[in-house]
Amino acid sequence: MGSLSNMQTRVSVFALFFILSVFTSFQSAYSQDLESELEKGDSLFKERKFTQSLEVYESIYENTGLATPAMLLKMAYSQEAMGNLSNALIYLHDYYKMSSDKKVLEKMNELAQVNGLQGYETNDFQQFVKVVNDYKVLITTVLLAFALLILSMIFRKIKKHQEKSPGLAAGLVLVLALIVFFVNFAGPKDMAIITGDDSYVMSGPSAAAELVEVIGQGHKVEVVSKNDIWYQIKWRGETAYIRENNLKELL
Repeated sequence: MGSLSNMQTRVSVFALFFILSVFTSFQSAYSQDLESELEKGDSLFKERKFTQSLEVYESIYENTGLATPAMLLKMAYSQEAMGNLSNALIYLHDYYKMSSDKKVLEKMNELAQVNGLQGYETNDFQQFVKVVNDYKVLITTVLLAFALLILSMIFRKIKKHQEKSPGLAAGLVLVLALIVFFVNFAGPKDMAIITGDDSYVMSGPSAAAELVEVIGQGHKVEVVSKNDIWYQIKWRGETAYIRENNLKELL
């Protein structure tokens, strides 16, 4: 009976190692294929074959959701070179979200000014919101650890000296208040970029509603909500509506 049990254990261990080796081999092959495709795209880009390189890059991005900052910049450059302003701005946005490179904001603002686009104004508060949102979990974790440290100091002081510490108590309240603030901190607003060349901005979610304005691609707008095929947006400080096929939400 014992030998049978040992044999079953050895079989189980062998099966586990076999599964792990297959998985590792699969991951390695997948990484090699991905690296090969990326090298192919880079080679085409160097030859200034922007359309072909873009097809390779977009296939990688759409199928895997993976991208390097350099790849996103090349995708944006290719789209701009081909006159696809909205797609160029979308990839620049993705690059900025990944890298936090302020220079790309300058590039986006430059494109916005040259093409008369709305929605690209930036300020220090927006930068603060992005930083807080990027490090929200880390900040909250550090504050929780700090709160636990203060709490332990309070209990130790009560236990050893039988006295309260108003200073530590006030510090604990402050840290807890900061934790509540960061946990409930509202991140950046939902934004989208207009992708249609002649997009109809309407006063209501209907083709029969009053036409507000016909706008071109590239404008960045705040998304308020979605109702069937209509997006409720903020346009020139007012609420308006636009069809979903005329814009793309930013991640």
